Amino acid sequence: MSAAVPDCVVALLQESLAAWRVRAVIRRSPDGSLELCAADVLLTIARAPDGLPFRWLVGEPQRRRPVSGLPGLLRTLRTAVDPGFRPLPVRIAALPLAP
Repeated sequence: MSAAVPDCVVALLQESLAAWRVRAVIRRSPDGSLELCAADVLLTIARAPDGLPFRWLVGEPQRRRPVSGLPGLLRTLRTAVDPGFRPLPVRIAALPLAP
């Protein structure tokens, strides 16, 4: 992998899990990737190798899928750990500055 998962991403994942009311434990592996344990789900989260068109590899230890950015990472995680979640399209847009 190209690098360890940054601490700011770990903090985002922890805050997101709390907002979703999902009990989970996030552990850092020796290679810098993360393991997320929630109920009966075990997921790994790792940075993709350099030169690939996506940033993250997420999934079960035996099978990982590529994810292009943070919105996709959050959607993939929530879909895996929250059985009642129904994904909706995500739009990220700049808002005008408030006076």
